[in-house]
Amino acid sequence: MLNETPEAAHPTKRRSTAKKAGVVAVLVAVVVMALGACSPEEDRGTDLVNQSRSSVGLGGLGTNIDLYFKALNWSRKLANDQALSHSSLPDGNGYRWCRLGENVGYGYSMDQVHQAFMNSAPHRANILDRSFQSIGVGVTRDGGGRYWVVQEFMQEC
Repeated sequence: MLNETPEAAHPTKRRSTAKKAGVVAVLVAVVVMALGACSPEEDRGTDLVNQSRSSVGLGGLGTNIDLYFKALNWSRKLANDQALSHSSLPDGNGYRWCRLGENVGYGYSMDQVHQAFMNSAPHRANILDRSFQSIGVGVTRDGGGRYWVVQEFMQEC
């Protein structure tokens, strides 16, 4: 029988593990960004969000690689299903977060989807939420030319 002590009993172990996870996440982000993992549409989606935030005096959101992959995978699911639905926000999120948000939509251009988000009070609220610090934008284009867009937002604690 294996006797395990919770990490809470070993704060040094918990900090060390969290520090290692943080270093790995940064390395993965650097490699992925260097390889150009984000498509021009995904970059455009992030730019549009940050432009909207800037227009009301808010700072831009940083791209979070984990949120990006979650958004990308969910956009693929939506395009495959040809239907909008929300994900389970905490799934796949290993960060200490206080709040999460998600926008899902589709359209024939990134500008069209962004405008639809900004015209919808709940979607606009996510984009302009002062507490969010990070974003991941995933985009999948289906065979009919529609962009399925997912925006994942996070406030870290």
